[in-house]
Amino acid sequence: MITAYTFESGRLVDAELQDAPVLFCCEPDQSEKLYIQKQFNLGWHSLNSILDENELPRVEHRNDKIIIIMKHPLHIGVVDAHIEFRVTSLGAVIHDDQLLFIFNEEMSEEEFLRLYSSIHNIRDLLINILHRTTMHFHEHLRCISLGIDQLEDQLGSRDVLVNMFTLGKSMTYYVNALNGNHTLIDRIYNIAGRLGFDSQQQEILDDIRLDSAQCCQEAQITMSIITRMMDARISLMGNDLNVLMKRLTIFSLLLMPMNVIAGIGGMSEYTLFMDKMFGENVVPMWVSYPIMFIIFGILAYITYLVLKRFNLV
Repeated sequence: MITAYTFESGRLVDAELQDAPVLFCCEPDQSEKLYIQKQFNLGWHSLNSILDENELPRVEHRNDKIIIIMKHPLHIGVVDAHIEFRVTSLGAVIHDDQLLFIFNEEMSEEEFLRLYSSIHNIRDLLINILHRTTMHFHEHLRCISLGIDQLEDQLGSRDVLVNMFTLGKSMTYYVNALNGNHTLIDRIYNIAGRLGFDSQQQEILDDIRLDSAQCCQEAQITMSIITRMMDARISLMGNDLNVLMKRLTIFSLLLMPMNVIAGIGGMSEYTLFMDKMFGENVVPMWVSYPIMFIIFGILAYITYLVLKRFNLV
């Protein structure tokens, strides 16, 4: 769907599609793609790159148009009872004093076009959107920080590790998106004069660049905290396993004397063997069994030496 806007008293108002300075397109169908290609002189490759959610942020300056691809956070979703933070690509195309914003995801226009200051032309609007996108990431990072505080209180729970993995996956995408956006904003600032930005707009771009750098640093810190929390949880799981193995070992040691006594008491074959071996000279039990224990002790010691020789104990 394509929505048209125009400027009036420093804000955006609805307008007719023809000759409107600002167009907003969300999840375009085939006919809308053809209209965009014709109106903004876009090739299939450029349009598909804009709509590709895995496309890296970049700016292309050509003779008749400017193409900007940036990353934008989507609404917080819930998948299998786990919170997910997703990122998509946002395309901005300037051609013949027209600005087009295009998404391949469902997006609220009112939220997306929420402005921080008055706007009078398409470059003012583009700067506002860059600022809005950066602040949107910052708001989501604040939500993630609140989620980390809750996970910290549940660190002993068994299900918390899955939530940490899901959050860590989302943060990986966020860190990549923020780094890409920061590189993009830095590039736009460096060639702002060639892109048609005046001196006042360049100062605002410089402020946005600083906000983006701080947001990147905050994302890196958040990612580091999540990684350390996962390591701590895995260590706790390992400690719990060690405690369990210790309890099982103690239980086995408690049963071992009874098993040895029961085994020795049931060795009728050994007694019969000693009787047949020495014929009429029957070896009494108080002699044969200590001999057996001595032989077992020697075998155990030899086994210990062999294991120690190969650094197995």
